[in-house]
Amino acid sequence: MNAIGSKKEQVLKRTRQLLDEAEEDRKNLRFSHFIKAFSSGKIELLKNSESAEKLASHLTTLYTKGRLLNVLKLIETIGICLCSKEAVLREKAITVIVEFSDNLNSANNYTVIIALFKALTAWLAAEEQLIAGYGIGCSQLHKFTQRMFERPEFWQESEQLLIVLQKINDGRLAKQRTLQDMAVKLQDSLATKSVLKMLLGRYLNDKSGTRKTTEIMLTHLGRRSIVHMVNALMHADSKEERLQLISLIPKSGRSVLPVLVECLQKNPPWYVVRNLIFIVSELHDDEAFDLARPYLSYGDIRVQQQVLRCIVRNSEAYLEDRLIEALFKVHDELKMPIIMQLARLGSNTGAASLLDLLALRKSFGQETYIELLVRLCRAFQLCSVREVIPSLSGLIKERREHAGPSDPVISAARDTILSLKKRFPDVVARILTETDLNDNGFGCKDTLSKKMSVRGNERSVKEMVEQGDLENAGKKLFANAVRAARDNDFASAELLRDKILEISPLALSEVIRLGEIIEEEKSSSISSHHIAIWSELYEKLTTAEFNALYFALKPQRYADNEVIVKAGETDPRLYFVNSGIITLSCRSNNRDKVLKQLEQGDVAGVTAFFDFSVWTVTMKAETGSLLYVLSVKKMKELEKKFPGIEGKLHDYCRNHDTVPQLLQMAGTDRRETPRYPVSVTVSNMLLDPYGNVGKRMFKGELIDISRGGLRFSVSISSRENARMLLGRQIISIIEIEGRDKIKCYGVIVGGRFKEEGGQEFIVHVNFHQHLEDSSLVQVTNLEMQGM
Repeated sequence: MNAIGSKKEQVLKRTRQLLDEAEEDRKNLRFSHFIKAFSSGKIELLKNSESAEKLASHLTTLYTKGRLLNVLKLIETIGICLCSKEAVLREKAITVIVEFSDNLNSANNYTVIIALFKALTAWLAAEEQLIAGYGIGCSQLHKFTQRMFERPEFWQESEQLLIVLQKINDGRLAKQRTLQDMAVKLQDSLATKSVLKMLLGRYLNDKSGTRKTTEIMLTHLGRRSIVHMVNALMHADSKEERLQLISLIPKSGRSVLPVLVECLQKNPPWYVVRNLIFIVSELHDDEAFDLARPYLSYGDIRVQQQVLRCIVRNSEAYLEDRLIEALFKVHDELKMPIIMQLARLGSNTGAASLLDLLALRKSFGQETYIELLVRLCRAFQLCSVREVIPSLSGLIKERREHAGPSDPVISAARDTILSLKKRFPDVVARILTETDLNDNGFGCKDTLSKKMSVRGNERSVKEMVEQGDLENAGKKLFANAVRAARDNDFASAELLRDKILEISPLALSEVIRLGEIIEEEKSSSISSHHIAIWSELYEKLTTAEFNALYFALKPQRYADNEVIVKAGETDPRLYFVNSGIITLSCRSNNRDKVLKQLEQGDVAGVTAFFDFSVWTVTMKAETGSLLYVLSVKKMKELEKKFPGIEGKLHDYCRNHDTVPQLLQMAGTDRRETPRYPVSVTVSNMLLDPYGNVGKRMFKGELIDISRGGLRFSVSISSRENARMLLGRQIISIIEIEGRDKIKCYGVIVGGRFKEEGGQEFIVHVNFHQHLEDSSLVQVTNLEMQGM
């Protein structure tokens, strides 16, 4: 029995083995059919657990054998399963991907890694349920991304995942709260300190062309990345880095706002606040203005200015309301552009706000008082509300009590009232009658009364002095001087101040106080607009020097197409362009050639002013223009009072004078004929304005000559004498032994001292007619004979 039983057991064992082998063959055959069908797109077959369980090991086998095309084809199909509508398929696909990824371990075939990464990224974007394997799928994505972060050449491949995570984070990809939380957690886990430092360093010092990629990565790595960038901005020493960061951070979108709120709550320095509000303004998010609103009243004007920029860029629906709010909070200097913006909007609400501001004029700062009132008056020309007219009438009456007839506020208010005449004829007619604003009579009464008052005061003071009442005479002069200073009549104020010392030499304290008042009024009368235009010049001068220069300048207005100076004219004045467009042109090939258009902040006449030259260009006002003009006489007075100011002005003007280079580019300063150096004595005679030869002859040392002119040097003791030569007709006589004298008739067109502070002056002469070739040869041979 035992032998028979043992034999039976062996037979059964063999039978079971054969059956198992047959079943295994059938399984392999079924799996082979599955692979074939699955690869062709029949993804529902993955529901079969038997096939799904073998798929990961099959992929590993294929990968080990180097059959990468087969691996990639299967990964592509598994990726389709990951985005299927059937949860069971997505769960099976996740399991296969994760198991196969684990089998790869430290394999460095990034072609396969990127294929798996893309499949999982697409799944994360599409998944809407918390399926089995969601967590391990996110974990696997984290591992892949970390490996790609280590290799900059694969950073661009990681962009898509970061974009998906950011969309889930900010709600653009709607997900269940649990899924959103897990996505945020994955995003945070990727934004490690070392990764952020590496990416930002590469962005700020891009030398490999990866800036766009690093920008996308940094702006899609969530809150941690934003915090890192903002901290970098707050501690950046380099202006270039700050500008790059200010441009970069807003590209993270609304996710930036909570981080900015936290930073602002720490009360950072003004420049950090300004930069953070700049970021807010770059978000182009209407609701983001609430973050900037509290800083309309911030102590630093530069922060307020940034908030205004935020209003303009982010307040399309609420622009007027927010401008009105800012109007009553910001620094007076910043009120000016708001005034004009509200006026251009043209609403009754805006006009009412401007009237409210006008009513609060006593709160305006002294340095901006006049300019603000003028700006308001001009803005009212755009407002179609009758309430403006009586308000301006009241302003005129008020100003007449405290200002002179040339007061710019009165002028601006009158112009506005007259401009509103067509819209409100009845109101304007009444106001004209009440305030005598008509063109024929306006100001005449004030001017006349002022002259009469001055004469009366002079007589009154003279009588007091004759009676020995010096104390009251001094008080009277002091009061008159203060009134003149308030009217910006500084010359009269200073004369009256000197008069006080004449009648009362011991009144030093009054004279000193009066001098302080005059200087204060001078400073306050300089508009912030003027200072803004000439800020670079202002930085070169002391406050006293700048004030003195400002009041030495004479404002001159020019109409459209009015010629200011013609080429060839003698006009040793310096022109500062404050407004309008000025054209510089020259004659080239018998036609006018435009060299440059000057605008506010430009300077003209530098060579004629400093180097004793006739004008080589023609200057014309293309549009109505305001220029400030400095004469040589005023420059002398300034230099006497402030030694060295001429040198400072000279340096500034040289840096801003492009005419010599423009002339050179245009070819107009090139000599028609070459110059020949000649060192011989030349005798010269100046002609009077009528062409008569003077009695006095002076000698000079010839430097060079051409067919069109010559240069010679002469000793001159002063700049005034040198300037007197400019534009004078001259006969230069060159003696040639054994031949007739050569007489050259011309005009002095320029000159310069060879050395600053020296006496050797080089004179430039242009001939009326070209020198004959034979004469030119004789003169140049003189140089050769002397060798």
